[in-house]
Amino acid sequence: MKRPHPGNEGLLPKSGTKVYYWPATGKAQTIRLLLADANVEWEDVVFETEMAVYSSQDSLPTIARTDAYRKFCDACREKGGNSTTNTPMLELDGKFYTQSHAIYKLVARKSGLYPAGADEAYVVDNILAHVEDARWPCYNALIGKVDKETFLGTLLPNHLGNLERLLGGSDFFVPGTFSLADILVFDLLHNFYLAQVPGACEKYPNLKRLYKSVGERQHIKAYLESDKCKKINKFVKLE
Repeated sequence: MKRPHPGNEGLLPKSGTKVYYWPATGKAQTIRLLLADANVEWEDVVFETEMAVYSSQDSLPTIARTDAYRKFCDACREKGGNSTTNTPMLELDGKFYTQSHAIYKLVARKSGLYPAGADEAYVVDNILAHVEDARWPCYNALIGKVDKETFLGTLLPNHLGNLERLLGGSDFFVPGTFSLADILVFDLLHNFYLAQVPGACEKYPNLKRLYKSVGERQHIKAYLESDKCKKINKFVKLE
């Protein structure tokens, strides 16, 4: 197994890195997994909330109305500069980076997990788009915009079936090369679909194989087992 852009490893600072986000998985977890795989220490900068982030249909909007969340957003806007939203936001060497997709690619490039070739980069970008599409049904199921029957019967098989087809019999989405694409799909499975539907991968052997492979990577495995990861709010099983 090789990295898609060997020689870029080590471009991330080994200290002083911060990830600004809700005390939850969401769009920041791919960043955390990338940093973990690169063996980079970081600080999760979050706001305090008494309500679990994904605990009910009303939890997200309820938390978003709290003073703690508003103050956190104001502080992030001041640091990041955007007038809309700045989370997830990444701080590297005192510089602030916003917009989740741009951050994923930045960290992947700095850790050798983003391809240099145009065709391989297309594969990664394509998977990024598929993963973004596949996240929304999970959020909509959580907040009640999509009923469980539709989620399980149509949306889950459509999205996971598509990723199953794209991976095929390859070890990774870029064959022979571990990349951002594989971490994106691992995050989608681990923190969204499997969290809401345990056993969601059983009908998708290719995804199940990839999930196992990524989850067994030394630094990712260590992070998932750490208190740092365990205290982050995660999606709950659909009832």
